[in-house]
Amino acid sequence: MPKFFFALLALFLTNRQVPGQTPDVTAAREIAKTDGEFSDWSRQKGTPSAWLHYVAEEGVIFAPGPVNAKKYWAGHSSFAGVLVWQPVFAAAAYSADLGYSAGVWELNPGGGKSTRSFGNYVTIWRKQATSRWKVAVDAGTQNAEPGESPPPVQILPADVTAGQRPDDEARAGFTQACHEFADEAKEDCGKAVTSHAANEIRVYRDHAAPAIGLAAARILLEPDHGRVSFEEPHVTFSKAADLACTYGTYSEERGNIAGRGSYLSIWRIDLNGDWKLVLELEKELPSTKQ
Repeated sequence: MPKFFFALLALFLTNRQVPGQTPDVTAAREIAKTDGEFSDWSRQKGTPSAWLHYVAEEGVIFAPGPVNAKKYWAGHSSFAGVLVWQPVFAAAAYSADLGYSAGVWELNPGGGKSTRSFGNYVTIWRKQATSRWKVAVDAGTQNAEPGESPPPVQILPADVTAGQRPDDEARAGFTQACHEFADEAKEDCGKAVTSHAANEIRVYRDHAAPAIGLAAARILLEPDHGRVSFEEPHVTFSKAADLACTYGTYSEERGNIAGRGSYLSIWRIDLNGDWKLVLELEKELPSTKQ
């Protein structure tokens, strides 16, 4: 069995803990609020300071490949620009220990430069022992300036059936879904994403508006017949075994053209106990050719 799946199986050796409370939107609202405060800090005290305050010690950003965020921003303390953002979506696991937000960002480069940059981002949040939410993974895409203001933040409630499923079922289901997805992506990545997508999936690519919903995802990905191989993923799992994030790098072939990139995938278990992709982001890495 490939190392990809040994990594997934090893993840499930940890004990799962599920709170006895009825799930609600409290954790997701906390994430959206923290995300907004994070942006405010960046605007008022500087982007490096904000990252060093809000990111977890092991937190990762795509720059453009996955790197330790604290080390990255400690080495960019003289960053002259100001990065601000606004969340438009937030969700959390039943166990209120893992969640994610998505939204739009804007960069004013500073240093006398006048050209601003725009895009979309996805942030994975992990609740710390101190009960504070901190950034576990952050990735983004660059897009044209949006033509309208971002919508009010949408909050997705946790699945009320999460935590009622046996651990072994959740473990087997996640491993099987990831196995099938990886195999299908080696033949046709666009088709693999849509065949494992939830109805509410969000798909992110550079130079394109996010595709929100399965119909929009199919339109965006219909031309994508690249053959993609995902390298050993880093996996973050909720204690309730209802939400999981995988990220890492990939290699792909499009005809005679080869490339590499970084990816972030978020999986959520549905009412039927099936694992579905609720968010998928791919970002090509710059070519190393001289």
